[in-house]
Amino acid sequence: MERELRWRDTMRPVRIYGFDARLLALLALWVLWPAWWTTGVLVAAVLGLRFAEARGYRLAAALRAVRARAAGRRSALYAERERRFVDFG
Repeated sequence: MERELRWRDTMRPVRIYGFDARLLALLALWVLWPAWWTTGVLVAAVLGLRFAEARGYRLAAALRAVRARAAGRRSALYAERERRFVDFG
């Protein structure tokens, strides 16, 4: 039975001590290049990720949300085909 249920965990994010494992890249940068700015980047990333996870976002979803917010509201139509509101009254 154990062998049949392994696929359930394949989409879960990898976490180490409650942190997303992708933060290890920043930790490795900090270990290899210990400077004040790398410490600040690491602390800001950890706090930002904790804030995003408190709101229900994972890292990938939080980055998508930031990208969508930066892009602004966009239309699915080309600018030439987009319909404008017309007041006939």
